[in-house]
Amino acid sequence: MQGLLKTKRPGSQLLVLVSVSLVSLFLVGLAGSAIVSALSGMSLAQMADMSKWDYSKPQTLFVVRAMQLVQFIGLFVIPSFFCARLFSTNSKQYMGLKRPSNMTYFAAGALIMIIAMPLVGLLGELNRHIEFPAGIANWMKEKEDSASQVLKGLLLHGSVKDLLLNIVFVAVLAAVGEELLFRGIGQRLLIKWFRSPWAGIIISAVLFSAFHLQFYGFFPRLMLGIFLGAMYWYSGSLWVPILGHFVYDALQIVMVYYRPDMMN
Repeated sequence: MQGLLKTKRPGSQLLVLVSVSLVSLFLVGLAGSAIVSALSGMSLAQMADMSKWDYSKPQTLFVVRAMQLVQFIGLFVIPSFFCARLFSTNSKQYMGLKRPSNMTYFAAGALIMIIAMPLVGLLGELNRHIEFPAGIANWMKEKEDSASQVLKGLLLHGSVKDLLLNIVFVAVLAAVGEELLFRGIGQRLLIKWFRSPWAGIIISAVLFSAFHLQFYGFFPRLMLGIFLGAMYWYSGSLWVPILGHFVYDALQIVMVYYRPDMMN
């Protein structure tokens, strides 16, 4: 199986990546949901109705974090490593899971993401003032509110234990998983397809931002995706954008821990 689709065109490989991701998410999601339901005591029907979740209960927090782990495995890890094996004869090298040629790339990547924070805030404010047709705007707001409700439920808890768990289940899983899929595989295929590094970086950043279904934060996340993609391209190591992504998310989580009003 190793290298089986190595000679296929990048467009065909991208289609395989999407297909494998959807099938893996469906199968792992089904199995994972059943396991999480059994471990938590929350029925599948209750798990499906997020509008009635009570985030003051440890049971709900367990379900949210467990399902994040399920998504991490089903949508990011399995498809990324499976497709890397299909598209190459050396999966780790293919995805850039190696040390950068210069270790200062790590410091530069982390610093870029820290500097980007005020720019993200400004761009987010501009993004929120974009006018959309009423029907589309209502749908966007529903998606935004749903994601915001889950995030608030996780982050607005005061214990140090919750802070550490959020850093692991939000920052670590997102940084590793999303970079594997969007930069490690997706960006590589797009660069090869369009024969342009910046076309691949920008398009993968667009897909990265759209994936979150938070349209009033689309452009800030697009900008972050471009920064992360450039880190990968210039460093040659996926660990650099993984670290940058983690630093950004972890700092946001810590800031919300000390300033809960930031979530309003």
